[in-house]
Amino acid sequence: MNLFFNELSTYPLSANKFAARDKMKPFIHSIIQSKSKGFGNILSDLCVDEIQLAPDYSFKDWLIDKDVSPDLKNFLFGIIAPPYIDEDDETIFSQYIDSKYQFEDSENNFPKTACIGLAAAHLYESLTISLSSSPLWQRSKLPLLIEKETVSETYQIFNIFCKKSFEDLELLEFIENLGDVNLIESDILPNDKDIHLADHHGKKELDKLCRRIRENPYVVAMRSTNYGGKRFIRKIENSGIIEIVLINSERQYALSVQTTGRNFIETKVIAEMLANRYS
Repeated sequence: MNLFFNELSTYPLSANKFAARDKMKPFIHSIIQSKSKGFGNILSDLCVDEIQLAPDYSFKDWLIDKDVSPDLKNFLFGIIAPPYIDEDDETIFSQYIDSKYQFEDSENNFPKTACIGLAAAHLYESLTISLSSSPLWQRSKLPLLIEKETVSETYQIFNIFCKKSFEDLELLEFIENLGDVNLIESDILPNDKDIHLADHHGKKELDKLCRRIRENPYVVAMRSTNYGGKRFIRKIENSGIIEIVLINSERQYALSVQTTGRNFIETKVIAEMLANRYS
């Protein structure tokens, strides 16, 4: 499991390197606690020399600062890794570019601002980790506004910022559930599962696939959808929908499969089952 760096939490910058050192202490303690909970890297599009803590003082400067304890530095070496979102992961990347992801806090006069870290944490169903630059980032949940065409929704993203973050019972429950995948089987018999295919040249090939994957106990229904794609699994949604592409067919005919997945992690596990068996 990985954490996602909240790049907005560098705001406001500390006045100087002395204040920046103080700001790094709770951040490092967050890392220490997160490792004990099974988290590995902190994903970020910014490298350590690009993350500013104070004017002319970055993460990299902190790492080579002789006045910073080596014991603290050791927890940060090699842990920040790019990128937030892998462009080769078509499923996640397509969801990212299809919508606009923003953070806004009108009470604290923080305007709508694009936020890749919060977006990535939402898409991968994980947590953000923030610097304690202001009280704005010192809370266990941060609002994420997602806008797609004319529809907008706000989600709450779990956030850690100091070792006491892990005393939040709701956050602890969320972390515990990250490692548990308890799939629910469909109560519909294979032959009764709904198959709805458009009448086109790929119907025969899609129907053949449907009659195979309906045997999977986690598949609920199947229907044809817009064609195109380079991978067998084209898209995975939090709602339990998996889009499958017949990559060797004439026009890469595609199928939308409703599963019993209740979140992204469950749906991804089911998608992997289907890919391993039928791709």
